[in-house]
Amino acid sequence: MSPAEPMRVLIAPDKFKGTLTAAEAADAMAAAVADVFGAGTVVIEQLPIADGGDGTVAVLGGANQTSTVTDPLGRTARALWRLDDRTAIIESAAASGLVLVGGAAENDPWAASTIGTGELI
Repeated sequence: MSPAEPMRVLIAPDKFKGTLTAAEAADAMAAAVADVFGAGTVVIEQLPIADGGDGTVAVLGGANQTSTVTDPLGRTARALWRLDDRTAIIESAAASGLVLVGGAAENDPWAASTIGTGELI
């Protein structure tokens, strides 16, 4: 890299569960990099990612749909999904994830159900 070329930084975080979405985390990291290195000396690209669990549909951008489904304990929950051309994208964590039952410590697999994921499909 020559002295005239700006430094290039890729910021690709997942969510910080319970605190920041992946996009919010990327924004905060980008602001910190720009603050440390100077906005004119660095080219920052943000690419929020997800591991397939909660937050996956949100990082893909675009027009999402929301459906009311049955959560693991039989209550109602709101779950995101999308249909792009001929590809359906669902977020099973939004319908059947641990966060809906209070986390791993509160999870009772014998009492829980994944019916909400089926409803999304």
